[in-house]
Amino acid sequence: MREILCGAVCAVLVIGLANCGGDSGMVATSEQEPAPAEPAEPKELDVADVAGRLAAGEEIFLLDVRTSEELVQDGAIEGYSHIPIDELEGRLAEVPKDKPIVAY
Repeated sequence: MREILCGAVCAVLVIGLANCGGDSGMVATSEQEPAPAEPAEPKELDVADVAGRLAAGEEIFLLDVRTSEELVQDGAIEGYSHIPIDELEGRLAEVPKDKPIVAY
């Protein structure tokens, strides 16, 4: 698995998308649902960090934003979801809001 990770990813970024497409200025009242949690601050992780988290069983959404050509050329990580970066905005509904996201 490490060879696949090293070959496919140079650096990764954990991002939180909890408020993407939503109104981040929402205030909860008794008639509304609670305001969504603030997204996590993005941070860089190296391949070893991601591999360790995956090996420990952490549920991580692996978001591969490379082009289809790059995916074929460089390979993929098992369990990934492929949404090319130029399609991401239109496909945000496919990205979970309830777990960490590793985009690469």
